[in-house]
Amino acid sequence: LPPPRHTIHPHHPHQPGGPHPTEYISVIPIHSTPANAPQVATVAADGTYTYWHQPGDHNGSAPPRVASTVTLLNTHGPVTTTSLAVTSTSSGGKQGRNKNGNAQSGRSTAERGAGKNRRGGGNSGRRNGGTNEKGIDPHSKHSPSGLNGSISSTLLEEFRSSKNRSWTTEDIKGHIVEFCQDQNGSRFIQQRLEVADPVEKNAIVSEVLPSVRRLRNDVFGNYVVQKLLDHGTPDMKASLKDTLAGEMLALSLQMYGCRVVQKALETLDDDDLPSLLAEFHQHVLSCIHDQNGNHVMQKCIEVMSVKAKAAHDNGEIQREIFCSGQIQFIIDDVMGNVAGLSCHPYGCRVLQRILEHCADPQKTAALDEISRCHRTLLDDQYGNYVIQHVLQFGRHSDRESILSIVVESGLLSLSRQKFASNVVEKLLKYGTPEQRNAVVREMLKVVDEDGLGEHAGGTSVVILMVRDAYANYVVQTTLDVVAEGTERRLLLKELNAHSAQLRNYTFAKHIMTKLSS
Repeated sequence: LPPPRHTIHPHHPHQPGGPHPTEYISVIPIHSTPANAPQVATVAADGTYTYWHQPGDHNGSAPPRVASTVTLLNTHGPVTTTSLAVTSTSSGGKQGRNKNGNAQSGRSTAERGAGKNRRGGGNSGRRNGGTNEKGIDPHSKHSPSGLNGSISSTLLEEFRSSKNRSWTTEDIKGHIVEFCQDQNGSRFIQQRLEVADPVEKNAIVSEVLPSVRRLRNDVFGNYVVQKLLDHGTPDMKASLKDTLAGEMLALSLQMYGCRVVQKALETLDDDDLPSLLAEFHQHVLSCIHDQNGNHVMQKCIEVMSVKAKAAHDNGEIQREIFCSGQIQFIIDDVMGNVAGLSCHPYGCRVLQRILEHCADPQKTAALDEISRCHRTLLDDQYGNYVIQHVLQFGRHSDRESILSIVVESGLLSLSRQKFASNVVEKLLKYGTPEQRNAVVREMLKVVDEDGLGEHAGGTSVVILMVRDAYANYVVQTTLDVVAEGTERRLLLKELNAHSAQLRNYTFAKHIMTKLSS
């Protein structure tokens, strides 16, 4: 076999007064561990091990105690963009301090090097570049899995395998951050926070806060941060709020960080929100177009609008104006881009939240802008959802406008379309009795078989609709919502007259069931 390839990085001795030296954690393909190899921190199944070049000569002499920087490397070059600050000591296990200032004792520098790289720096796995301040014992019976795997401490492994033991927060003291990043550990801490007293909550927060920036965007850790926002004391929430300052935009664009932002909007005091919301100024549209950020914009609209309505109900007019005003910049940016956002998979959601939650002046402004493009949006794959919300939350005039478009464009034509048929159903559901009867009268018109125009010897629109995969649902909704009257009697008469024919059509079976009931 050819010898393993490894680029040796030159060591630059530290000069007094000069920059600190650079240390390397290198990943080397090997076939066996050389006798004179440096201290081995990790041996993986794929034939790689991780070791740590200490400052000083590379012949094993004890280095001086100096602050230095660790860079993670693999055979393709650096795998992290963030260096990890460490303090070097001799391999005799003298006490040092980690990057958070916590004492580390009884472990060699090689062990701390491995501990720093708990999650690994590669792009595989569910988290990149995570660190473990407490380190990993290389002599543990639970062998670390290498740079690309998840390394667990003995305590966490014991927790996973102990089914009958009753665990407490005290049992995992010093390992809370590690537990937060584990599925079972995270669930345990969340459950404890729901019932914990202030002392226990403080014990958890004291370890979570120094690492909260990592946990906020962790697949399991983010749930712990959310639970702290739900159940934390006012002081804890204030501390968490301080960690969000200046980072709202970046967090909102992250998969898990956006969930923490939404929870913060729901749980923080009203007076804490304006400074956080202000960070979205000039970034509204970029957030709306983002797969994560759009959820934050929706939550901003929902939370502040609900607060405004609650203030209105309590007669607090100034508070109502204040809360509505905090999201006015979002409304303004959306109003300038209604047509485009309505046809966007994320933008249409934001417009729906405006129609659902906003105060009347803001909702009216949105309805006015949307009315300019009713016809375009009615059969759009995303815009149709906005029109459905207009029918549900809008004004009588908006429903009249949409009804006129349905009549002009042809009820049969629109009902046969996948998206427009949903709009017609919503018009029937939320329209007035007069508007519903107007739709029924369109159904009773006789047209040619293609539905292109009225024809004396043709077929009624409703019979053609019953045969169609989408239009038949419009007929079903009509039978459900149209009240007793002339139009309903005529509709039932037409359907019953063709019942024998309709039984031959797959899509007509539900309608035939309704007729016989």
